[in-house]
Parts: sequence; structure tokens; C-alpha cells
Amino acid sequence: MKIAVNLFLASPKSITGAFVYIEDILPALFKADTRHTYYLLGHAETIEYFRSKYRHFPNVKYRVCDIRRDILVNPARALLKLVAKLKKNNELRERIVATEVQTFFDKKDIDVYFSPSSVIYPRGLHGARNITTILDLQPEYFPENFPQSYLAMRRRDATYAAQHSERLIAISEYTKKTLEEKYGTDPGKMRVIYFAPHEIEHTQVDTALPEDFIFYPAALWPHKNHRVLIKAMSLLKGRFPSLHAVCAGVVKRKELKTELEALAEAEGLAGQVVFPGYMSGGNLRQIYAKARALVFPSAFEGFGIPLVEAMHFGLPIVAADNSSITEVVGDAGILVQTGDEHALAKAIEKVLTDTDLRNELIRKGRERAKLFSWDKTALETLAVFRDAISGHIR
Repeated sequence: MKIAVNLFLASPKSITGAFVYIEDILPALFKADTRHTYYLLGHAETIEYFRSKYRHFPNVKYRVCDIRRDILVNPARALLKLVAKLKKNNELRERIVATEVQTFFDKKDIDVYFSPSSVIYPRGLHGARNITTILDLQPEYFPENFPQSYLAMRRRDATYAAQHSERLIAISEYTKKTLEEKYGTDPGKMRVIYFAPHEIEHTQVDTALPEDFIFYPAALWPHKNHRVLIKAMSLLKGRFPSLHAVCAGVVKRKELKTELEALAEAEGLAGQVVFPGYMSGGNLRQIYAKARALVFPSAFEGFGIPLVEAMHFGLPIVAADNSSITEVVGDAGILVQTGDEHALAKAIEKVLTDTDLRNELIRKGRERAKLFSWDKTALETLAVFRDAISGHIR
């Protein structure tokens, strides 16, 4: 079996949830499946990034599909891509890339085209079976967060993936249900395969952290409900005057960060709600080691990797009761009504003051964390590849 991996939409300059998933699932697949060959396809900087990470895997090969390569090997194609770029004609660019990729597929006799970031790119390929992981259907629930042009593109891409994939991998039962309800996807061609904790490096750091804090790792989007967390913190400040909230994550909207900081100041929490940006490696490990609880008030998650990370690190969880959060957390955390700052504050207080409850949640979390591993995810993903080749539907 020959598997091509679609990395056209992945970039080391944009560390999204999809990029983190790719960094975790690929080495797990390469280790679990040494019999077959994997071809990573994408733009030059992306392929070079992954080549440096995976050069020790003998079953992985690389193909750069980039205008810089074309200048050397196919000047005519380079010119076509340049014209399409100058005209801002994305459909023409995609057709050019599709011709390039199709030629590669035919030459290498590719069996499976694995798209791990929800989108099949380029469209219009034939011969190989499309396997697509659907990561996030947030626009279906919070369309107000996005411009209409982006919504149209996301729905077009999701529709194409649903209709043209031999198999779809849904990262939660909630995502699978959404695909059925919103896109009419046949449940027989979908498989739910969970994520696992991201491997956090043991780099030595000395991050400046508050002495007493709860942790919320989430990109700054309105639906992540940072406002609710700040309101809950305000309700707790009399009981816990030194308590801080460390809200790590990519700042998607700078104006929202400004609004949240202003809200914290208005609630008498100036300096107690901090936004250090995206955290990884030793910085993230240190936060998990020192935090008193993971508080996760998000109104929507496709999966929610920080929940499993918290279980792994022995951090008690307080989270909102919606989307995939309930199925990931199970009974290993306190779930409260979404958007209810009073319920959130009460749950945080219980976790911080009730030692027996806290220890019970930590114990349950560590046990539940065993359900999530990248080895398991890789084996289940390989089973989907094999099913697609054999034509078997579960």
C-alpha cells in the first residue's frame, strides 16, 4: 500500500490544532506501519520542516509541489502558477496543482490520499482512495465568528470531503453526529478515532508564573468563553484574593484580548487574568505542573486535547457540558452548564477546597487518560486505510 499525505494546508508558521494533530499522528503511523510507503506532499517550507523531523523513518518519502521547484524542473508549470497567483485565481492554481499531483499519483501508483486537516486539496483527483480526518465543524455552530466568504469556503470544503472521501475519520462522536445531520453523510463510511495528548518536550525553562493559578489553554475566540471565566473569577475573588487565571493560546483577535483585559480590570482582577500567548514544550509542562486546576468553559470543541493533557498530568478538570467535551471528560471532571459563571465559580471553589473530591478527580483522570494514546489512534487509522482499499464498510 502506498499512502500520500496531503500537507498542502499545513504550515509550521501557523500552529493550529490541525498542525498539532499532524505532528502527532504521522510519526505514530510511520512506527506502526513499516511495511508501506508514505509520501508527504506539500509546499517547500512545510516539506522541509517535516523532512527534518522524520528523516530517520525509512518508509517516508517527500514530494515538494512548489513554484520554486517548478522553476528548475518544469518552467512552464512555474509560469502558469505565477500567472494564476498574480491574477489571484485560486481555482486555476488548484487545477494546475491537481494536474501535477495526479501525474505523481499515476507514476507512483498511490493507493490512499490521506488528508489530515479536514480539506481535500487539490480537488478533482482520481484513482487513490480519499481518507479525510474531519477536525472541526465550528462554523456550523458559531457562524457569527467568521466572514461570509470564509463560511462559504468551509462549507464547500466540508461538503466535498463528505461526498468524495472513501472514508471519513471523525475525531469525536459529536463530530460524526454533525456530519450526519449537517451534511447527510453516510454513518457507515465514518469512523470515530480519538486524539491523544500531545507529546510535550522536556525543555528546561523558567517561566514567570503566578504562585496560585488555574489554567485555561485556548485560542482567543468568542466561543471559548473567556468572559465567563473572568466573571467566575470575579465571584471568587473574595474567597481567593490571590487566585490568577493563566489563559494560554493563540491570539486570534487582538481586539478580543483588549476587551478581555478591560473586563478583568473592571471586575477588579487587573493583572490576575494573564494571556501569555501560545505555550509549548517546557513552558507548557511547567504550567501543567504548577496549576491548581484546568478550567475549560469553551462552548464548543471538536475534541479538546487539553482535557486529556490535564488528565495525563494529574490536573483536576472543571469544564462546560457541551459538544465533545462531555464524551472526552466522562466522569473524570466536573461539568457545568455552558455559559453559567455562577456554576463555574462554584465548581472551581469545590475543586480548590475539597481535598477528597480533588484527589478523586485526579485518580479518575489518570485512569481515563489511558484510553487515549497515539499508538491506538495510529492502529485505528491504519484499519481505516485497509478498509478503504478492501471496500469493506463497518
